[in-house]
Parts: sequence; structure tokens; C-alpha cells
Amino acid sequence: MTAFDAIVGYTYKADNYCPGCIMKVLDTGEDGEFDGWALADDVRMDVEDNREEIAAHFTIDRNDEYSFDTDYFPKVIFRHQVEDDRCGSCGGELT
Repeated sequence: MTAFDAIVGYTYKADNYCPGCIMKVLDTGEDGEFDGWALADDVRMDVEDNREEIAAHFTIDRNDEYSFDTDYFPKVIFRHQVEDDRCGSCGGELT
């Protein structure tokens, strides 16, 4: 992956999030869409690996982002797609 197509964030439920925040806002809480899929505090996993596991379990085709809506599952934002965008959770710049 080059700097041009590097993943800098995710669009989910009408907002943009940085990689550090997306799993915090993903609906993994009790009675949420992905209930039970939140990582424990002491578990460290790459965001993309975590999204891949959830997508596989819920049969979400991450390679075909037209097959799901951002209200259901986050879609990637690549560096070339952003201009002064900020994370809807922490306020950090998506770079």
C-alpha cells in the first residue's frame, strides 16, 4: 500500500473516525448490532484484523463496499479521499 491509498479512517453512521476510534464506536455493546464483539481492555488487535473477523462472522463482504451501508458497518477512507477531515470521536485529523 502506498501513502496515496493508505487507510486513514472509516465512515460509520454518518461520521468519520480515525483508526484508533472506530472500534470504540462500532455497535458492539449489549444489544448492539455486533453485541459481544468488543475487544477486552487487555486485548490488542489491529483494527483491520478486528474488522475482518467481525465481517467474516456476519458475512459482510468488505471487498464489495456497495454491498453494505455505512449505517451498518464502517467503510474505509483512503488518504487521497480526505481534506481537513477530523475524527468524530477524538477530533484528530485524518492523515
